[in-house]
Amino acid sequence: MFTEALSISVKRNTPSSPSIVRGKGCFLYDADGRAFLDMSGGSGAANLGYQRDDLIEVTQRQAELLVHTGWNIDNPHRHEMVAKLARLVPYLQASVFGAVTGAEAIEVALKIARAATGRQGVVYFDNAFHGKTQGALSVTSNPNFRKHLALGGLQVSALALDYAAEHDPARAAQWHEQLFAYLTQAKQTGSLPAAMIIEPIQAAEGMYPVPRPLLESIVELARTFGVVSIFDEIYTGFGRTGKPFVSDPTLLPDLLVLGKALGNGLPISAVVGRTELVDCLGYAEHSSTFTLMPLVCAVASKVLDIFDQEQPWQLAASNGAHLRQALEQLGRDDERVTHVRGRGLMLAFDFAGDVLALRNGLLDHGVIVRTGGCNSNTVKLTPPIVMSGSEIQAFMQTLQGVCQAL
Repeated sequence: MFTEALSISVKRNTPSSPSIVRGKGCFLYDADGRAFLDMSGGSGAANLGYQRDDLIEVTQRQAELLVHTGWNIDNPHRHEMVAKLARLVPYLQASVFGAVTGAEAIEVALKIARAATGRQGVVYFDNAFHGKTQGALSVTSNPNFRKHLALGGLQVSALALDYAAEHDPARAAQWHEQLFAYLTQAKQTGSLPAAMIIEPIQAAEGMYPVPRPLLESIVELARTFGVVSIFDEIYTGFGRTGKPFVSDPTLLPDLLVLGKALGNGLPISAVVGRTELVDCLGYAEHSSTFTLMPLVCAVASKVLDIFDQEQPWQLAASNGAHLRQALEQLGRDDERVTHVRGRGLMLAFDFAGDVLALRNGLLDHGVIVRTGGCNSNTVKLTPPIVMSGSEIQAFMQTLQGVCQAL
């Protein structure tokens, strides 16, 4: 039975994914030594690239000392990592609740909101994706994922987004009024939610940036109505958008959910927020066997050192701007390339042609991209944010060549 299941898994991942045995920088390599430029960046987790020497050194040193103790046994790397993370996030004072995966951290954030407010409901938004565990699925909009909600999920409400609001103040004001009316009615009927949760850039469904005025409305109105605002920055955090986080001192949600790049490939996530709020979830009310284990915390601590010292989000901002300009130029030359969007090195475009042929053509030429989303013709680009200008140029040359061949 195990052999049969393994065979099914391998077949499902072929031919769209090569079998990778090692990596370095922005490249992955198969057993034959063939190089692939990874424009997916380990699903957005390898922000610092693959196999950095300093991260390898920390990993090897800690692996020789202690890998795992269990969540209930303390280790010094936890405190080092948490202190560094608290200095990087935009809160003046914050508490950190550790977890293992992004979806688990979403569950933690929802638990905190429900514990703090005594209410159950959660508001999420069109095209949301927050994970595939039960609570996270409850605030994910894709019906292909939601059909697996075995327990029926939380009490949730989905609201529409107005992506034009960023460039049209009147539309932004109208959306603000609509959200205000929704919350006013909920208060009058005794059905205020515990939380509102949103991704600042909706990644899985196609890299759609949520306009800042809408994010500001969510934070402001949540505070007005006593609802917990949650930003899911699992994807956008740690420099990917050209700044440390989308959240900043003037756009500060109650809770910030982080993951992916915190471990640069190792599994670690966290919920960060105001101490009096995070502490509403007591000790042992949420735990996981591998939470904040010594090996992962040691590596995450070094990752945070690198972010503090090198500020790689500056590269994401400059190189992301160059990549976006090149994609927009390609769109002017090839009408099939449309709707270039995103921030920093979190970009996407739609391809009005055979997107699977485009993806496989790129793979044949040594480039890995991800496709999909609410529009099935979207190509998503989230390479390591340390990607060089020459690597961006090489990608664009390959993309242009493959487009011309289709």
